Amino acid sequence: MLTYTGNKKIIYTFFGILFCLSLLPVYSQSGKYYTTDKDLSNSLVNKVYQDKKGFIWIATENGLNRYDGLRFSIYRNTPGDTTSLKNNYVRTLFEDNQGISG
Repeated sequence: MLTYTGNKKIIYTFFGILFCLSLLPVYSQSGKYYTTDKDLSNSLVNKVYQDKKGFIWIATENGLNRYDGLRFSIYRNTPGDTTSLKNNYVRTLFEDNQGISG
């Protein structure tokens, strides 16, 4: 059986450890701002979507942006190229059951 003095030692030790732990530095997540200088094609974002592969697609008023976790790829209309976007103003994004984005 602990005595009153023994209980005080345990309580002081407990609060001493808590005090020491409260002095340790705590790190949180840091954010990153993406700008139109070198990241996004436009700051007017219409839609954001993450596909099944993990890519983040961003529809803007000046092209379609794909973020792979490291860098952005920008897709825009290329005159005369039938495989490029029809227009740079992208309003919406979607992905069907087979994983095809559109």
